[in-house]
Amino acid sequence: MRRLFAIPLLVLVLPASASSAPAPEESWGKAGVSLAQYRQDALECALKGHYLDISKTDDAKAFVKVSRQLDAVTTGASAPTTTGASATGPNSTNSIDQMAQYANQQQHIVDSVRPEQRFHSIKRMLVDRTGQCLANRGYSKFRLTEEQRHQLRKLKFGSDERRTYLYNLASNPGVLQTQGIAANP
Repeated sequence: MRRLFAIPLLVLVLPASASSAPAPEESWGKAGVSLAQYRQDALECALKGHYLDISKTDDAKAFVKVSRQLDAVTTGASAPTTTGASATGPNSTNSIDQMAQYANQQQHIVDSVRPEQRFHSIKRMLVDRTGQCLANRGYSKFRLTEEQRHQLRKLKFGSDERRTYLYNLASNPGVLQTQGIAANP
């Protein structure tokens, strides 16, 4: 259960290298919030984003469609046959050609869905839901300075030290005022 409380309000992070803890550009804060409330709000809002039903979205429907197409290619007439033979032995050139065509067909199907864009779109929906929840609870976005980001990179992801550092920034009225980001209309 302890891990659930480790979810920082920094769910709106950009991917970082695996060698260091992520250093997001933006975070959420609320002046004067207690550490216990900060953690509780972070957990509850992160779960709202995590459990968002995306099954009816165009992106999810596109993945289902492509999955079905790939299944059809795998089990259908397009699947390569490697048992062909000629009078002189196995027809290896034909098998290799078939496998290459099969791989190309699968890759074309995967590429047609634009998976990177669709995953980004789904991620944006989840992040937006989390952000809506935080905003509804009185939190506001603020931009971390390069110095703050540098300090975060030094702190182990999920550590109490890192959470305390983030909380101190997120609850500081001066940080929120000087580094605040205007809400989108």
